[in-house]
Amino acid sequence: MKDGLREEQIMHKIEHIMQLDIDYIKSFSEMETFNEGVFFYNKEMPTYYDANHAHIWRKIPEPDMFLKKIKGFYQSKSLIPRLYLYNVEENQSCIEALENHGFQYESFTDDVQCWNGEYAQLPHNPAIQIERVTDANREEALAVEMSIATFGEPALIEKAFEQTYHSQHFTYYLLRVDGKACCTANIFVSGHQGRVESVATIESYRGRGLIGYILQHIQQESVKQGIEYLWILPINEQVAKVYDKANFKTIGKLKSIHAFTEGKSIHQIRQDA
Repeated sequence: MKDGLREEQIMHKIEHIMQLDIDYIKSFSEMETFNEGVFFYNKEMPTYYDANHAHIWRKIPEPDMFLKKIKGFYQSKSLIPRLYLYNVEENQSCIEALENHGFQYESFTDDVQCWNGEYAQLPHNPAIQIERVTDANREEALAVEMSIATFGEPALIEKAFEQTYHSQHFTYYLLRVDGKACCTANIFVSGHQGRVESVATIESYRGRGLIGYILQHIQQESVKQGIEYLWILPINEQVAKVYDKANFKTIGKLKSIHAFTEGKSIHQIRQDA
């Protein structure tokens, strides 16, 4: 595991996390590549935002033509046109054209966190047991994930779980307290990079610091696998502070635009939850 990153390395490492993001999404979506980026889709899960969107990080020379292409692509598959735009500064003209093409949009500035290679000091707790998710305990792990409203509708969570659980790139872990399944997380691995995903604790067990134990277990497993960079992407500043306690340090900010023609915004989904 690499030590803390120098300032001049930050942008280069964010490029790495962008590539890891693409590898992650294509593990449960089909993908078509275009000059501006990639278009992901999964017609079996049409309401799963992560699986159905254009992922754009290059400069768009002709925004009107580009937005028409996105709408045509997704509408031809009976999917809602949706895009995540990451090169915000260079694509202001595209952002300005969104409303004219029927898109709503919202802005994000998210922390990008990377484990610094150090383990947090956690008190020994004999009540805690952490195990890999297998066919024997997968229903318990799925029940934890399905209890988290911000993950989406339970039926959608179940479909997504089925795809990622059977992928060789994902490994799920389950934490028990006195035998009770109460916390889950998984790691997605591509090459020498890993990303922690779907960190979840059932409501009645929150506030006990359990996330720290399951994150440390994943950190230990990542060292065994020879992973050079272990990433995590918190959904807000409060969550980032929790991950920081486990020595996932913020190495930069990632600005993005989420644009869509209908349905709920991500902000609204999180607020409703």
